[in-house]
Amino acid sequence: MYTYDLRTGEFTGSRPAQVVNGKPLTKSACAATTPPPDAIPDGHVARWTGDAWEVVEDHRQHTDAAGGRQGGTPYWLPTEGDDYTSPPRYMDTLGPLPDGAVTERPEKPLSVIKNEKAHEIREACDAAIVASLTMPSETPSSLEVTMAAASLAAIDPDGPDTLLALHTARRDELLAAVAAAESPADLAAVEVSYAV
Repeated sequence: MYTYDLRTGEFTGSRPAQVVNGKPLTKSACAATTPPPDAIPDGHVARWTGDAWEVVEDHRQHTDAAGGRQGGTPYWLPTEGDDYTSPPRYMDTLGPLPDGAVTERPEKPLSVIKNEKAHEIREACDAAIVASLTMPSETPSSLEVTMAAASLAAIDPDGPDTLLALHTARRDELLAAVAAAESPADLAAVEVSYAV
């Protein structure tokens, strides 16, 4: 007898038929006498239809011995609003993924990647200005930065303005490259660096 889950119909194993008065009992609510297919591809299971076995896709997660959820096929439904911030979905039932499902997380829009890169450029510019004034201090306080700027101005009155102009020109050059980028690869090629 080939057993199956009463809820899902999926094959669960085999057992000998019970024998009563010398006759095997071949009628069962959760077993069939027909064997399931020999070859079941990975990611599929045999399911009893009531008359025969069929091979169906299985994208579900399964519970491990510790009670955790394992495996499964993560998918997203952009047609239902899933985007790069959405957590993956998982199937609860046997069968193919829903229409419109994609198995790779949707990409961030170029506008979001540009904003992130521009933020990185501005932060790096601020850090370069501070580093230029306070080297070798790694984490100077605002008082140390102010004192360093005043000290530079005392030695070279144009020094702070020259330093600021140098770094902001580089910042503006990098921001222009970000604005001109037409793909994530273009943005990745924009190397955020400042002369300190």
